[in-house]
Amino acid sequence: MKNPLNRRLPRELKSDIGKYIVIFIFLVATIGFVSGFLVAGSSMKTAFDESFDKNNIEDGYFVLDDKMTDELNTKLENQDIKLYENFYKEESYKNAAYRIYKNRNDVDKIELFEGEFPKQDDEIAIDRLFGENNNINIGDKAELDGRQYKVSGYVAFPDYTALFKNNTDMMFDAQNFTVAVVTDNAFDKISDKHLHYCYSYTFNDSSLTEQQKHDKNTDLKELIAKNAVMNNFVSELDNQAIHFSGDDIGSDTSMMITLLYIVIAIMAFVFAVTTSNTIEKESAVIGTLRASGYTKGELLRHYLLLPVVVTIVGAILGNVLGYTVLKDIVANIYYESYSLGPYVTLWNGYAFVITTVVPCIIMVIVNIFILSKKLALSPLKFLRRDLSKKEKKKVAKLPNFKFMTRFRLRVIFQNKSSYIVLFVGILFSNLILMFSLMLPPLLDNYKTEVIDNMICDYQYILKMPVETDTKGAEKYAVTTLETNFKNSEKSDEITVYGVDKESDYVKAGFIDRNSVYVSEGILEKFGLKVGDNLDLKTKYDDKTYRLTISGTYKYPASLAVFMDIENFRTEFDKSEDYFSGYFSNKEITDIDDKLIASKITQKDLTVISDQLTDSMGGMFPMVSAFAILLYMLLVYLLSKIIIEKNANSVSIVKILGYQNGEITRLYIISTAIVAIFSVIISLPISYLLMKIIYSELISSFSGWLSFYIEPMVYVKMLVFGILAYAVVGALQFRKIKKIPMEEALKNAE
Repeated sequence: MKNPLNRRLPRELKSDIGKYIVIFIFLVATIGFVSGFLVAGSSMKTAFDESFDKNNIEDGYFVLDDKMTDELNTKLENQDIKLYENFYKEESYKNAAYRIYKNRNDVDKIELFEGEFPKQDDEIAIDRLFGENNNINIGDKAELDGRQYKVSGYVAFPDYTALFKNNTDMMFDAQNFTVAVVTDNAFDKISDKHLHYCYSYTFNDSSLTEQQKHDKNTDLKELIAKNAVMNNFVSELDNQAIHFSGDDIGSDTSMMITLLYIVIAIMAFVFAVTTSNTIEKESAVIGTLRASGYTKGELLRHYLLLPVVVTIVGAILGNVLGYTVLKDIVANIYYESYSLGPYVTLWNGYAFVITTVVPCIIMVIVNIFILSKKLALSPLKFLRRDLSKKEKKKVAKLPNFKFMTRFRLRVIFQNKSSYIVLFVGILFSNLILMFSLMLPPLLDNYKTEVIDNMICDYQYILKMPVETDTKGAEKYAVTTLETNFKNSEKSDEITVYGVDKESDYVKAGFIDRNSVYVSEGILEKFGLKVGDNLDLKTKYDDKTYRLTISGTYKYPASLAVFMDIENFRTEFDKSEDYFSGYFSNKEITDIDDKLIASKITQKDLTVISDQLTDSMGGMFPMVSAFAILLYMLLVYLLSKIIIEKNANSVSIVKILGYQNGEITRLYIISTAIVAIFSVIISLPISYLLMKIIYSELISSFSGWLSFYIEPMVYVKMLVFGILAYAVVGALQFRKIKKIPMEEALKNAE
């Protein structure tokens, strides 16, 4: 026999349809986005992992100063590896660097994204992301080395899924750097002025472990260094251009799932609070049902049914949207950052459980926890409308405030449970809002700090020491080491500079020859202070160095160490006249480009902020909108509960002659006070929580961006909170107007 109580469900749904529609839409949107995120992330990650075999991605590459000798070629092939010529030439067009390759058939096979591979000598295919970022369409022209090329297609290089020009760069640059492919004949016609003798290799034994690969790479590096002039050596394990995107895809899964669970928990509490209010309104009916033989369990299941059904339907519809529309939105977020090949959407059972089963469990647990206490009262108490478990205490005596003030305080005290949920929800939404609002000014501030604290306008790193007659050019030495913290699984690259003690560019104020100064980011990221030791090691042979920090130097562009150049030469066993490059405020023109490893300018130093702004800029408004909508939803639902709970009182004051405007000032202003107070209180709490979250988040990346919140962010958060409540208040004013005076007479005891 069907439960007769189920006949009440359509009526309950209709009577509170506004609440259910709002919560339903929010659940669908949240679950849909998280489902889309998990599905797109796992599908793209699978495609990325499979590309290693599909495209025969290299196990490493090295760049020589000249073409490899037959003798070295034989020695390397005896190391059980297969070698491939992967030469490239670099040209520039419109201030962007083009790294040009021949098409590859054996290693690092290039995937076609759109259009065609070059067939004619005047055609070129470029990286898809670079083309989109620079509005270069298929069919457009590009001039390289004095020749015109037509863009025939967009491609994805499996060894450049993130466009790092150099493996030591802090951030990839999809704005000013691209890889491209031309025909073999077209490649030969390009000048050899910027030809790089790059050789890729793969291990013949595919079963090697990462440690075995690392050891083999070390042996190869040493062998090459003894037999040729090597300009660069990068193993696949250390290649940021290959792994940066793969490490990022799906890396935010835990954060997204946590976000989902928090939102579902808040929605569950809202359901529980609103259902508790319904139970209070229907207490006489519940008392009658209990006296007629209905058990607490039957009533609990009845009141659980609608929240669970709404959650299940919302989760199913959310998953449908996640697998269709929203997964494409998430995929586009990745495609706007990385040069990935096409992917196929795959079924993700884990995502279905996480976004459907778990939310329903959370909804049931939270509602059972709250409602079971409410329904545990005796039938007599329900009949008497006495729903308090404890003996009624005397009403707290309030100070001799004005009537309106005392009345509002009573409203707040009587609805404290609803207001506690409101505060938690506002705190969470403000945390999300702060994150979205703080990042754009944080990146702008970082860019300004980098520009204001540049060492020089032109920083040159040479392949070999060469003299220059450029006035003002100052010699320096540089090397790259890694952090060596025993409690850390991941190491960070640290740039170590050796500069003149009386340098015109690095005014560190060295106390003595052994002084070591570090950039502020090193202290912030690793929790160090002046006087502590900084342990560093070389990347391949694990030779360690212990440096004692004498002071800090403001250089936000990278994690850097500065020491006297004489100390540098002694510490790293260099000759007395050794140097690596020049600091200069003028461009150096009397050194052959072939002898310059890299030239660092303002554009190179600000690439992090530019790239992050470009790839993530579209997300910030979406996150802000989500936070504001969550805030409005909570305020609307909970203020609605408070007005419904006090409908009898509103009716009485209407009978006493109070106008709608005066009643609004009693009830809506009470909630407004709590809402605005919650926003204000949540600001410092959000700041402290965000500082912890940001530190954990940024620590997982190379480099460091100092935590910064623009003061205007707090103003915006407060303004958004007030404006959002103004909209909600207008809706609640309409609800107060609809409460009839006869309401008090219907509920008279």
